[in-house]
Amino acid sequence: MTKDIKSQLTLKRGILAIVVMYACQLLAGIITSYSFKFFVPSKTVSIEVIGVSSALLSGIIILFLFWWDLNRSGKSFYPQIGLQASKIKKNKGVLLVIAALVSTHFLAWIYRSVILPSFDQAGIIGGGSKMFSFIQANGGVLEMSGFLLLALIVGPIMEEVVFRGYLQSSLAKRIPSWAAILITSVIFAAGHSPMILWPMYFLFSITWGWIYVRTGSLKMAILIHVLSNLFYTVIGFAGWDILA
Repeated sequence: MTKDIKSQLTLKRGILAIVVMYACQLLAGIITSYSFKFFVPSKTVSIEVIGVSSALLSGIIILFLFWWDLNRSGKSFYPQIGLQASKIKKNKGVLLVIAALVSTHFLAWIYRSVILPSFDQAGIIGGGSKMFSFIQANGGVLEMSGFLLLALIVGPIMEEVVFRGYLQSSLAKRIPSWAAILITSVIFAAGHSPMILWPMYFLFSITWGWIYVRTGSLKMAILIHVLSNLFYTVIGFAGWDILA
């Protein structure tokens, strides 16, 4: 029997989503590492390829669990995690997403390319960008296809479902929305590397969390996350040293 709509998305359930996500990532990492060791013992597989494979596997597992949880909970659960149409008109929502995207990437550029160099920390890039650079230089079509699938589809959907759909939404039932966004963004940033780029990831997460609250739709949060990753992918293919 489906639970009462008011009690379906609890804080416990939101925190559990985070725990399950990290548990799946750990499990996927172990499975991927041993699979490469068992099936290709004569070939040394780079840590970057293992990382992409592991992240892709864990993302798929998490999305499958999300799909299972949705079916188990029923349609009344959908709007509780933002699976609904935007509460503002679609064209206004898209313009809002574009404006937020441009603003956050400009601020990220200032941090990455102006502030960090002033502290002798120039040239630092994120883990995803390191994977991309390595695969672009040393990988083939299969490796690059896996990375693009992770960066543009599986990763953004999985992270927005977990962080915005489950965690932020469950927190917002107990505390003000702005506080829910801040807490979620701290946890989101802490899950990325390197630490020196945490302010940049925190900025992105705050923006995506605000987009989610403003539109009431998880789809809009997913959209801006996908566009953000697409931006960095284009930068990577173009060979521009801007930020990542």
